[in-house]
Amino acid sequence: MKRNTVIRYIGFYAIITFFLTSCGSVKYTSAKVQTLVPPLRIVNLPSTANIAVVAALPGDYLRDNGKLSDSLTVSSIAMAIKSNLEKSPKYSSYIFPVYTVNVEENGLTEEDIPDIKENTGADYLISVEKFQPVIHKQRVNTSRTNCMRIIVPHSSAIRIYDTEKNAVIDERLINDTLTIQVDAYPWETEQELMERLPDDKTAVLMVIREMAKAYVEEIVPFWKEETRFYYIADNIARAENYIYSEEWDKAMNVWMNYVNDENSELAAISCFNMAVGCEIFGEYELALKWMENVKKKDATYYWDGYKKLLEKRMEEKAILDRIMN
Repeated sequence: MKRNTVIRYIGFYAIITFFLTSCGSVKYTSAKVQTLVPPLRIVNLPSTANIAVVAALPGDYLRDNGKLSDSLTVSSIAMAIKSNLEKSPKYSSYIFPVYTVNVEENGLTEEDIPDIKENTGADYLISVEKFQPVIHKQRVNTSRTNCMRIIVPHSSAIRIYDTEKNAVIDERLINDTLTIQVDAYPWETEQELMERLPDDKTAVLMVIREMAKAYVEEIVPFWKEETRFYYIADNIARAENYIYSEEWDKAMNVWMNYVNDENSELAAISCFNMAVGCEIFGEYELALKWMENVKKKDATYYWDGYKKLLEKRMEEKAILDRIMN
């Protein structure tokens, strides 16, 4: 599995470029919502299982001024995996012990598993058994880009063990490259730019955080921030205040007053907004019915792409129901 991750060290920039307007005073706007999505692949870990995160890393990998100690590297990886696991609703009510162990080059052995089980009481182990980062620094100076990049290719091996069977039940070999970019200011010197770069220790810790988050999202359900678009117009303007305060039920009460309005345009956008509200509450079949009403009232406001998204959410819900129960 290979990824390529890019991080801008001095901030995260999100630009919404999709803003549509229609005739009259009717416009599109957007809201950020948290959506529970299935893992990228299915690993059969029971929700009630006691899971221990094992940090099994030998040796130091940095040998210059940014040197990390074994203990800091090991604990950082373990805690990052633990933190991301606890963000998943599947395991949010459970405590994940963090266990560190010195291992040989090939990771845990058959002799290690019973010892860890005895010390942690774990039914399953998520064990990080390889982590090899390599740090490169690169200056980019072109007509379009003037920046300094830290490029960190790294490889990892993460295995999941069933302690009762003393066997590996899942294995992932990860090859990734993290790029940390710091844009240069026109007035600064080369030395000033270099001083704004994260040191090697910080760069490796950033790799650890990204690696842990990506891995956990492969194996457990996770919350993902998404954008949902809805209509605004003079008659239903007060619904926006409710959405800002995340009171979608009150916003839906406003829209409901206009779903059968004599003005077909207003009725259509109110039905569309009702579909969005139903999705927020996980009522996907009802949301699809509202989309059919949109089409009947005013085909101009029928967004086929949103209908497909709702159908996708229904498929994801079926997967989540099987995973969470």
